[in-house]
Amino acid sequence: MLVDFWDALTLSGGYNAVVVMVGLAALGAAAGPVGAFMILKRRPLLADAVAHATLPGVAAGFLLALVVTGDGRQPVFLLLGAALAGAAAAGAMHWLKDGARISEDAATAAALSVAFGIGVGLLSLIQALPTGGQAGLNAYILGQAATMTGLEAWTTAIVGTVALILLAVFFKELSAAAFDQIQAISQGLPVRALDLLTTGLMLVLVAAGLRAVGLVLILALLITPAAAARFWTDRLPKLVLLAAVFGGGGAYVGGALSAAVPGLPTGALIVAILSSIFFLSLAFSPRRGAIAAAWRRLKLARALRRRDILQKIALGAPVMGRSARRFGWINNLGHVTETGRNAAAQWAEEERLRTLYLDENPAEAGRLAASFRPLAAFLSRDVIADLERRVR
Repeated sequence: MLVDFWDALTLSGGYNAVVVMVGLAALGAAAGPVGAFMILKRRPLLADAVAHATLPGVAAGFLLALVVTGDGRQPVFLLLGAALAGAAAAGAMHWLKDGARISEDAATAAALSVAFGIGVGLLSLIQALPTGGQAGLNAYILGQAATMTGLEAWTTAIVGTVALILLAVFFKELSAAAFDQIQAISQGLPVRALDLLTTGLMLVLVAAGLRAVGLVLILALLITPAAAARFWTDRLPKLVLLAAVFGGGGAYVGGALSAAVPGLPTGALIVAILSSIFFLSLAFSPRRGAIAAAWRRLKLARALRRRDILQKIALGAPVMGRSARRFGWINNLGHVTETGRNAAAQWAEEERLRTLYLDENPAEAGRLAASFRPLAAFLSRDVIADLERRVR
């Protein structure tokens, strides 16, 4: 298995496997950045709604292909039906939000429920047909990248590449419209057209990814890489780049695993890898990760305990507790030590300096709100020396 996986990972697993993996990598690399803009616009569920809204299009395409060609499993009919249904759902959501003055959440829920209900009804009809069957639709509902044809894989790769190019060309304008639409309008940017471009890219990627990941899991390919990247940066260019790396890398490795072990479903593997990247980012990100947050809380609690003890020592109040003994500020009998008195005197001096500085600079109150941190973490040595001269 390891040998097969390495061969697949190094593009030595045969032409069809190589083409599928390249197509998956391009799709994931484009889906991540598009998902980042969907998150910035606070519309992650729009992708899910459009993905589920493709179900009636896939079913209708199956029925049309069955009538025209006698075989409902025609990729052109299925993908075209999915794209048209997704576009209709996206258009309905935009109309409900802008024209009918319905909230975006309500418009999304309405379009998703109606479209998915129609799709389930059409699937029931297909199952009842004597020549219908549903085998041809499973690949679009649950994803089946391992059986993609060369044409389907190349189409997926081309769609992903074109989406990346469009994102690069309009990156500045899309960024401005995503962060502040009012300012973007004042700058003369076509905000509505840019919004439609983002939705259109998302729609095209959803349609292209149905064969590989399926409409059930396509949301993970769009949103999970961007959500994972958000833990590592506050800058949009880095966010988009990381989302592309996570999305493309996760899809590529998932495709390699699926090629090495044919029994494993590609879409589920890709989602599992992307989910692993997300949870690793959630846990180990140095700024927003759970471990870093827990460490900061522990440091904060310790600093607050230190401040409380020093305040009691400075005021001459009784001091008890293991923390005070651990810091060396009281002895086993509960008496304040010389170290404790010196530490309390230093803390009281810092508080006087802090109070003087905030009296003269009230706008800095927010920055200095964490009073358990030393002034040297906020102010320069010259400013602190000047404060000390005036206090004395």
